[in-house]
Amino acid sequence: MIKQIGFYAIGFGLLSLIGYNIHTILLSQVANESPISLKKVYLFYGIFSLMLCTLLFLLSKTEKFKDQLGFLYLVSVALKIMLFCFVFYKHIFTKDSFTNIESINLLIPMILPLVLEVFFMSKLLKNTSPLKNAK
Repeated sequence: MIKQIGFYAIGFGLLSLIGYNIHTILLSQVANESPISLKKVYLFYGIFSLMLCTLLFLLSKTEKFKDQLGFLYLVSVALKIMLFCFVFYKHIFTKDSFTNIESINLLIPMILPLVLEVFFMSKLLKNTSPLKNAK
């Protein structure tokens, strides 16, 4: 169990670190600023995704939530976006409008951990759900 959680931590840590470094290098070449500190955005999504996958992994070990993991994950995606808006409220809602590049700068840190989350969740759901039609 600790091995799996450590694997999640390494995965999200490396993804956030590599994604942040590549993103800032590309952003410096375009000479455009992000409306929010990219370090904080990558840190938020990395920590949230790590906590989410860890929680769902622990819930997969209980019989009560084993069949509900997919639904819980879908709810958590919406919760992640709402929590992001709450945490970064001042930066998002006080600005009149975002340019396309600024919008993309906010979407990239959300999409990168999402891909890794889906990978981990698909493996978790494959391992926990029994085949319904198997005899």
